[in-house]
Amino acid sequence: MQYEYGGWIIDATPEFFPGKYLAHARLTRVSPDDGEEPELHIERNIACFESKDLAVQCAYQWAIAWIDEREGGVASAQERPLDRATPSRAQQVR
Repeated sequence: MQYEYGGWIIDATPEFFPGKYLAHARLTRVSPDDGEEPELHIERNIACFESKDLAVQCAYQWAIAWIDEREGGVASAQERPLDRATPSRAQQVR
């Protein structure tokens, strides 16, 4: 699933290896100008989980903390509560 947050589209689809899921975050900046090339950031192997849902949750947490820090968010990534990055904080992209 993809979500939009802070002008970025977050794709938190994990990678599966036998018995584990690796959390990944792929972020694309939403551009108001159609002619501009989108900005892309990919963070691989954030953490490893036995559950796909936990890997997705971790990737969203990481991505939202990264966006907030980059865009001048108030709290640092270490000060954020763990549930800050749940998909309910972002808008689902269809």
